[in-house]
Amino acid sequence: MQTPPRDGPSTPPPTPPLTIALGPPAHGVTRFAADCAHAAGTPLLEVSESARLMEALAAHPGSAVHLHLTDSLFGATPDEAADTVEVIARDRPVAVTLHDIPQPAEGAERCRRRRGAYQRIAAAAGLVVVSSEHERRLCDAAGIVVGAMIPLPVPDLGVVGSPTRPGVGSHPEAARRDERSVGVFGFLHPGKAVDLVAQAVAELAADGDHSVSLRLLGAPADGHEDYVRVAVETVRAAGGRAEVTGHIDDDDLARVLGEVTVPVALFRNVSASGSINTWAAAGRRPLVNTSDYTREMESRHPGSLLFTDGSDLPGDLRRLLDDPAPTRIDPPSPGLEELGRAYLRAWDGWGA
Repeated sequence: MQTPPRDGPSTPPPTPPLTIALGPPAHGVTRFAADCAHAAGTPLLEVSESARLMEALAAHPGSAVHLHLTDSLFGATPDEAADTVEVIARDRPVAVTLHDIPQPAEGAERCRRRRGAYQRIAAAAGLVVVSSEHERRLCDAAGIVVGAMIPLPVPDLGVVGSPTRPGVGSHPEAARRDERSVGVFGFLHPGKAVDLVAQAVAELAADGDHSVSLRLLGAPADGHEDYVRVAVETVRAAGGRAEVTGHIDDDDLARVLGEVTVPVALFRNVSASGSINTWAAAGRRPLVNTSDYTREMESRHPGSLLFTDGSDLPGDLRRLLDDPAPTRIDPPSPGLEELGRAYLRAWDGWGA
């Protein structure tokens, strides 16, 4: 089933639209919205919470807008998020970049509810953008027509040269190593399999590796504080060490990500990931589950990922803790300039 024609204004904008960065400034989707506008050199409207969105838009009557959307930022429920987009689209052209696209791995009922909302959102938009071919296929399965696929960029963390040699690059302090740490980066929630990583680290500690530590490099996502607390307690109860750093300032990212012995990004379900690209930008090669998306990422940046089938995660971690050299790579070139050009091309196509 293809999405039905949108009901709002059908005339695309003659100039690039106003990008809306909705949500807490530290949220990955909100930050990415701002990065896209800055990279493209186009107008940006930052709104910290959804309750203020309509008021903020009222100051720009009729202006075309580009929304970077995950449903939780635009409403308390997926349907509320769709309601919000439909209201916006009644009197202005709307383009959207869809993030966290629904997929069966998140659970059949949750996927069904979110998919229906994303179908409504896509139907209200004149242009739909996604960030991976995996996301395009998910949209195809939902009957959502995608106008452009623009990959997430590798950010610029100021790392140059090879991170494998101490003292090389803009952050030589990143050459300092933790002795035996396993790191998970970003907002912490069940989708990042923090519990599975914690259990694997706990098994290592219980086997006598009491120097091993779990470093959770970020803050719990809203509503998942207890989930993260249990993960930390699991490791400590087995005799290992564990910590939650909270938000990490941009100026410290290269150093903090560089210090970890073994980076991991074992998503349970992922359609596009800024955190994987951030590991790469720090010169790190994280351990990931084999999936449609991670295979796509490895094809785009060969040699940037280490794969596991998950059958022996403690063993995988032990081998890398003993020899972490495979986790260090030369960082790829930052891709923000190409990101900006790609969005400008997509908007030009929308207006063609």
